[in-house]
Amino acid sequence: MRHKEEKGFVLINLIVVVAIAAMIAAGAGMTATQILRGTERNETHIEAVRHAQNLGRFFSRDVMMAEKVTAGDDLGTADEEFVTMYWKDWENGDTFNVRYLWLDDVDSSKRVKRNLLERDKDGTVTGNTTTLIAYRICSANVSQDNDTWILNVETDLGNRILQREYKITDRLS
Repeated sequence: MRHKEEKGFVLINLIVVVAIAAMIAAGAGMTATQILRGTERNETHIEAVRHAQNLGRFFSRDVMMAEKVTAGDDLGTADEEFVTMYWKDWENGDTFNVRYLWLDDVDSSKRVKRNLLERDKDGTVTGNTTTLIAYRICSANVSQDNDTWILNVETDLGNRILQREYKITDRLS
């Protein structure tokens, strides 16, 4: 047979168990929230790095091929370029003209397209390809220091800017 004191003891146990369970649930909820926030920040950072690296990879490859590199916008075209490159295939005489173009995005960042125009030795266009190579780019500046081309890229991380610098020695050096 139970006494009245035992009922009170069971109620106190139940209250303690519920309080402990509530603290564990609150801690687990806060931990899950922090993990999700950290994951989102990491994904944004990884995406920004990937776009900067993609731009750097294409730029590096093209500079190593180029005979002539011109930084800045070509006012003779309707597009807004930040760099133009030209080279000639030594074996067959085909020429290649690459332009890196700005394309405005919906926010303050921009997208970068690469336009490759190929001509055979007679000057006939054999290819004209435009590829989107990066987005979330805030700025991309090209400069030259002696025989080294420097590409400075800034990508948008939302609340801060990620900067990358690529230094490439051209093939004629």
